[in-house]
Amino acid sequence: MIYRMLADLATKPRAPLFDTPANWDLAYEDVEFETADGVTLRGWLVNPGQDKVIIQNHFGLMCSRAGYTNEGKPRMLQGWPTDVPFLRHIQKFAQEGYTVLAYDLRNHGASDTGPSPYAWDGQAEYQDVLAAVGFIASHPDYADAPIGMLNICMSSSAATLAHGVEGGLETVANIKAHVVVQPLYSGAWFRQMHIPGFMIRGAIRKSLGRGGPDFDKSPLDRVKLFNKPTMVIQNKNDPMADMEYVQAYFDALSVEKEMVWTDVGKSRVAGYADLTEHPEKALEWFDKHVVAQPHQTSSNA
Repeated sequence: MIYRMLADLATKPRAPLFDTPANWDLAYEDVEFETADGVTLRGWLVNPGQDKVIIQNHFGLMCSRAGYTNEGKPRMLQGWPTDVPFLRHIQKFAQEGYTVLAYDLRNHGASDTGPSPYAWDGQAEYQDVLAAVGFIASHPDYADAPIGMLNICMSSSAATLAHGVEGGLETVANIKAHVVVQPLYSGAWFRQMHIPGFMIRGAIRKSLGRGGPDFDKSPLDRVKLFNKPTMVIQNKNDPMADMEYVQAYFDALSVEKEMVWTDVGKSRVAGYADLTEHPEKALEWFDKHVVAQPHQTSSNA
């Protein structure tokens, strides 16, 4: 029983879609696209028609493209007293002239179930990140648009694992910058919560036995493949974060980089609430690096 509960904690999505850009007076289009392994993902293209794009890759399990809500979660998993609407920071990105692609990872929100109904700690979801980038890069309105990648929690692992594969993110010239928010993988936060090793191993066996992942695989060895300027943001009061891992993630980057330590509430979700209420640092990074190129005009001279 305890191993199943722990496996559920690491891999079972609880992420309803609870908001819409219409609630924020934002222009948007409903979009869908398919991953290489045949999963249909659904999202919003917010503030369409701009000449630079931010792709939001949201954190998994407890979240959808709309953000965090306690709706549908047992009391023990309710990590914040109110909703954390990601459309708050998306609205600010739109006001700064960005089109934003916000989509649901597989098994989350309105996207389809993958080959496995469980979250894979980025090990399957890296395909979702690649599909989102491919959707923008192949879109007739954005084929030449510079892209900023907003990679949050589990999607930080997914985006990291989307390097070093066929068509990996390091090969996409249009990507100009990353912002990585609270990087983590499940094995690390289980240890941070002082769950004994034998219980973690038992939960992994349970996960594997029902067609889920080994969620104790660190993506750290792929960080060296990042080739675009990268900002890392971490709440230093986050009780679930492995701060040594966060620092190692930052240290492994060999590109222009910046580490931002925030000082907010003692909750994992506090860092996401702070991002959506105060996205200025992320915006500064994107504004510096995600710069639309001037349109070339032909001359008959």
